[in-house]
Amino acid sequence: MGIAEDLKTLQDLHEKGQLTDAEYSTAKATALAKQSNSSQPAGAKSLIGRGTMALIAIALLFVGFTWYKQGGKATGQMLAAAVHAPIELTNEVQNLPANSWKAIPFTTAYAGSVTIKIRVLHGNPLDVLVTNLDQLNVMKSGAWQSVLSYTDFAAQKTQVYQRTSSLPQGTCYLVLRDTSLGILSSSATDVSIDIQLKP
Repeated sequence: MGIAEDLKTLQDLHEKGQLTDAEYSTAKATALAKQSNSSQPAGAKSLIGRGTMALIAIALLFVGFTWYKQGGKATGQMLAAAVHAPIELTNEVQNLPANSWKAIPFTTAYAGSVTIKIRVLHGNPLDVLVTNLDQLNVMKSGAWQSVLSYTDFAAQKTQVYQRTSSLPQGTCYLVLRDTSLGILSSSATDVSIDIQLKP
């Protein structure tokens, strides 16, 4: 039966009182919609499907690129922590004024082997230690002999440094200290820091 016959049958039923106005309107709209869908060429349907798929693919690429640029590193670290894969905790250059110190926080996502590499790019040799948050106030007070630290990471007056030892899960501080004084000291020290965590 064609659309014309369907519409004629519906109109007859409506006129005879067998369909209410609302039922007639709904049935007529359904018949017209069905006709519209069936009259659309097959190629047009697949073209719409392909177009939709292309838009979805572009959206996914955009989301993936945004994730990589914005939060890819943090998310990658979370995934690496979940499977205890190696993680780069820090890879940066810090500037330390002469006769000063700086505590650089880093967080181990799991207990494991930490390798710290330090290289003075320009400036004075440095004292290095790794400690916990509760020791920051001791360092601020200047009581350096009382600071509790991980002894495997301690070094004095170094320009090139590499140490590996186990650390527990949590936040630690890499402390760089320039103890040089007087005319022998440079105005500031640039130091490259690389910290890696492995199971």
